[in-house]
Amino acid sequence: MYATEYALLGGNAKAMSTTENALNVIRQGLPVDMIDHAGDVLRVAKGDLVPLIGANLRSIQRKKGGEGGGNLTPQQSEHTLAIMGVLTSATDYFNDREAALEWMKTPQIALGNKSAFSYLDTMAGISFVNDIINRMKYGMTA
Repeated sequence: MYATEYALLGGNAKAMSTTENALNVIRQGLPVDMIDHAGDVLRVAKGDLVPLIGANLRSIQRKKGGEGGGNLTPQQSEHTLAIMGVLTSATDYFNDREAALEWMKTPQIALGNKSAFSYLDTMAGISFVNDIINRMKYGMTA
């Protein structure tokens, strides 16, 4: 559960090797520095990414400036990993991360002429985008 996504953020995939381990990492909260990694991987500005996970940029900056770097909340951590999961699914479908990112940023008919990124602010939206990707994977009309 989320091992690939955690590795994309600079973490050790083995730390997420079981569901119980993944839940412990999520409950402890991802290090705030992983937001920088997520922005780099997703090729989005931190100011655009942070609101998607239910945080504000100033609070993230305060946490980052604190001693030890600080952690995201469990909800922000899970949401960050779920967003990275969308990228992982799209990359699996397109066999290319750049193509997946382009698809995620471009308005799609199947997404009501909106980009996948516009849905990533809620878990329901993430589920919807993942459903569209799964439909494409299995040849269903997206």
